[in-house]
Amino acid sequence: MTARIIEASRELVGSALMYNPEGMMEIGNDFASLPEFLQNLAKSIQHMTRQVQEGDTPMDPAIVDMVKTIHAGIIKVAQSAEDLKPAFENYHADDIKRIRQPRRNEQMWDVANNRDHFGR
Repeated sequence: MTARIIEASRELVGSALMYNPEGMMEIGNDFASLPEFLQNLAKSIQHMTRQVQEGDTPMDPAIVDMVKTIHAGIIKVAQSAEDLKPAFENYHADDIKRIRQPRRNEQMWDVANNRDHFGR
């Protein structure tokens, strides 16, 4: 099982190394998914721990307690990550509004179309 977990984590790292979002809204959505990712990680640790506890393993209870502490820490981080989506939407409210409710000919305000007018 551990080898499968390591394999999955390496796949995650590989995906992150190839991460190339097309725009800020995609990044916002990806950040908004972090709580679920962390909760899934916590669930997998919890399930492994439960199997060890309920199985006929000679695992010292101190080790199980350590893993439970790690699980609780990940849950706490997942709860903190819940703040990402509303913070993203708050800090980028004007930009998001322009994406969701574009003005007529919005592209005319694009930086690339107005380079000659910076600093005037």
